[in-house]
Amino acid sequence: MNPSGQPFPSQFGGAPPPPGAGGGAREALNVPGILFMVFGGLSVLYGIYGLVAGGANQAQMNQILSDPNLPPAAKDALRALAGPGAKVFGLLGMALSGVLVFAGMQMRNLKSYGVAIAACVIGMLPCTGCCCITLPLGIWTLTILMRPEIKSSFT
Repeated sequence: MNPSGQPFPSQFGGAPPPPGAGGGAREALNVPGILFMVFGGLSVLYGIYGLVAGGANQAQMNQILSDPNLPPAAKDALRALAGPGAKVFGLLGMALSGVLVFAGMQMRNLKSYGVAIAACVIGMLPCTGCCCITLPLGIWTLTILMRPEIKSSFT
């Protein structure tokens, strides 16, 4: 009750969901879904920045590659990753981050259980810009998604 004696209105207006309509599951996946959307979006922005900025410049690469203590295999890997490989990995990371954003929306709407599981796995891989944050997020969300009552709430 607020000070005027009237009950507080619902946060989003309207009645709460009827029993069996996924109210508990929706509530359990609301925060993880939002976090997947936020960190997936940040990773997409980071990927765009990486493509536009172009990574290390040629002078920096020459300085790194001129180090006599650097093994030849490491030099070859750096040359491959600094060239076209950097753009390919950047685009791949952006695509996977886009899946995180999409899956976050689907989780909040209790749709596409498989996409939600895939997003948890993608979040645990070190291929997005926010992988240090999405690793625990993916584990946490996966434990929520494995509950039978949550799984049965998806359409």
